[in-house]
Amino acid sequence: MISMLFIAFFMAGCAEDSGRVIEEFKPSKDNEWHIVVFYENDPPKEAYQSSLNGIKVFLARKNIAARISYQTIEDPKNYRELLQVEPNQIVVFDYKGIRLKARSPEVLEGMVLQLN
Repeated sequence: MISMLFIAFFMAGCAEDSGRVIEEFKPSKDNEWHIVVFYENDPPKEAYQSSLNGIKVFLARKNIAARISYQTIEDPKNYRELLQVEPNQIVVFDYKGIRLKARSPEVLEGMVLQLN
């Protein structure tokens, strides 16, 4: 019984931490996205960043303002655990929370092209 209570408190604490992290990345307005690329050692190369800028331009044509940022995965906060992300993974946040997760700019581009 005590172990069940401990597990419940632990899970509640983890959910609260990930909620705070999501709040940090969420934009404040509808039709606004924050594209975050998580990396381990070095930020992605220029070609990778250029691909994301192309997606940003495409989103602007759909009246979605996008901001791109690069975040180390092993920050003082452990994003790997809090958001279940891997190095070079892209997470897109909108005003509600996490909207999309992709492993590469090409996959994200495919997801964006399928939007209404």
